[in-house]
Amino acid sequence: MKISSIVDITGGKLLNSPSISFITQTHTTLKKVSDGDLFISSNILEIKEAIKRGAFGIIFDFVVDIAELDSEIALIKVDDISKAITKLLRFKLSNLEIKSFAVDFIAYEFLEVLVKSNKNIYFLDEPILSLELLQDVEDNDILISQNTSFIKNIYPKTKDLEILNMNFGNLIIHSIFETSFLYNGEYFYKLRVPYIYLNHLLCIKEVFEISEIDGQKLKHLKFIQPIFLSKQNQIVEYGKSNRFILSSQNKDIGEIEFEFIKTIFKYGKSMKIYASNLDETQIFEIISNNKTNCLYFVNQTNEKITEILKKNEIKEQTLF
Repeated sequence: MKISSIVDITGGKLLNSPSISFITQTHTTLKKVSDGDLFISSNILEIKEAIKRGAFGIIFDFVVDIAELDSEIALIKVDDISKAITKLLRFKLSNLEIKSFAVDFIAYEFLEVLVKSNKNIYFLDEPILSLELLQDVEDNDILISQNTSFIKNIYPKTKDLEILNMNFGNLIIHSIFETSFLYNGEYFYKLRVPYIYLNHLLCIKEVFEISEIDGQKLKHLKFIQPIFLSKQNQIVEYGKSNRFILSSQNKDIGEIEFEFIKTIFKYGKSMKIYASNLDETQIFEIISNNKTNCLYFVNQTNEKITEILKKNEIKEQTLF
């Protein structure tokens, strides 16, 4: 691409009169920069290293003495790097016929575990990483993002993924976590999917033409994934205890899921805890001092809860 085109697309300002007039590829990751590339960064040390690696052009958004840099290459200053990258992506995608979807958190999670291995599907959330991911995007590829404004800025033809009421029958709710049902003549037995998210799953199956749902992959979903606990507050295998912890970083989803749990989990006690202002010690005290069957932490993650539990398990072991 010509340097003059890059300046026009980004709305930047060329600060010098370079001896080169075009670049080959555009990168935001330093280690990928090679001879003839354009590098985009807000880090002066990375910029200097990119020049050593042979970059023909630099886009940056801060004040710098260009005398410190190579006057032979193109030095382009923009007001905002993220906006500049968004404009470059929009230009890159403008001549492609692709499918693009803005999705909610639940749909995004399903898609990540079920189709992420598909090389023609790109998961995008913000400009800097997206520029690298879309280096080789082609016609008929698929873009997916939770960031609605971003995805629609880079590809205005993006559609909102609509979650419809799907026609499934013979529903059996085995537990909060497992469901069996019949859909289009196919029987799904004890899938690790809560009943409230079946419409999401089946819509995704149809829209993305997923021929077979891999039950093993569903175990890696981040929502309504229980951490089962022993009486000694140690993590045990799935289903090996009647005490478990659930969590969600999303407050709205947390409210929905907790109401669902109260409806389904009538034979046990449930408690919701808002964890945004709790430290690790406070969280562990709540877990260890409360024998409620289900503790649901809002504004927290399973990864963090697991880390806290393992730290305290190690601490207890060292006392003996």
